[in-house]
Amino acid sequence: MSLISISIVTYNNSLEQVDSCLSRFIHNDFIGEVLICENTETPVLNQSGLYNISEKIKYISNPENTGYGAGHNLAYSKVVSSDKYHVVMNLDVEADGNVFSELASFMDNEPLVVQVMPKVLNGDGSIQRLCKMLPTPINLIGRRFIRNKGLAGKIDTSYTLSDYDYDQVLDCPYMSGCFMFLRRDSFERVFGFDERFFMYPEDIDLTRRLHDIGRTVCYPFVSIVHEHGQASYKSKKMLFIHIKGIVRYFNKWGWFFDRKRKLANIALKSRLENIS
Repeated sequence: MSLISISIVTYNNSLEQVDSCLSRFIHNDFIGEVLICENTETPVLNQSGLYNISEKIKYISNPENTGYGAGHNLAYSKVVSSDKYHVVMNLDVEADGNVFSELASFMDNEPLVVQVMPKVLNGDGSIQRLCKMLPTPINLIGRRFIRNKGLAGKIDTSYTLSDYDYDQVLDCPYMSGCFMFLRRDSFERVFGFDERFFMYPEDIDLTRRLHDIGRTVCYPFVSIVHEHGQASYKSKKMLFIHIKGIVRYFNKWGWFFDRKRKLANIALKSRLENIS
C-alpha cells in the first residue's frame, strides 16, 4: 500500500488536541508523514512536543494567518514522499487507521476517482449531510439568514440530498473539506486550494475543480466523526469572513448563470434517482 501524507492546519490549538486527533492513526505503517501547519502569529505548539507524539510529524510555523486553504497548500509544499495520496483534514476529526487504508484501497481500484470522502458522523452517531449539490446564492446566503424554519428546511431538502441514505457510493460535485482524501497528481493538476478564499467556501471550489477532471466520490462504508464547530454561527468576525468567501465564490463561478453548476446538479439528480 502507498504511504499517505496528511496535512492539518491549526490555529491556537493545544498539543493535547493534536495528540488526541493523531493518536488514532499516526502509528499505522501506511501513514508516511503528517504536516502540521500552525497558522498564527503567536505559536502555541512546539516541535519537540510534536516529535514526542511521533517522528512522522513535520511542524510548519506560518507567522501570518493566511487562511485554511493557504495553510494546507504550504503544508503540502513540504511533503517529502512521492506516493499517490494526500489527506486534507481538520483537527476536530476522529478517524481510525482503517479509514485511511480502506479509502486508499478503494482509490487503488478506481483510477478515475480523484477525491473521496467517507461517511461523516456527529458525536451521537447521526449523519452529517456533507454531500451536497453545487450551491446557488439562495443555498449559501438565503439559508443562513432566512428566519422561517419551514422555508429554510425546504431549501435545504434538495441542496443537502435528503434522499441519499449514505449506503451506496455516490459521485458528488461538492463534499466537505473536513476530510479530503486526494489523489496527489490531481490535486497538483488543479493547483491546490484557491488562496483567495481565506476560509469558506474553499472546499466547494476545490471539489468542483477536481470534479471537472475526474470522479469526486463519497465512499460511505467507512466513517469518521466530526465535531463541526460552525464558527460563523458563533462569531461576528467569522460570519463576516464567511460572507466574504461566499461573495468571492459566486464572483468566480457565477451568481445566477453558472452552466457547469446546472449540468453538474442535473447529473447528480440523475445518479440519485438511479440508486434510490
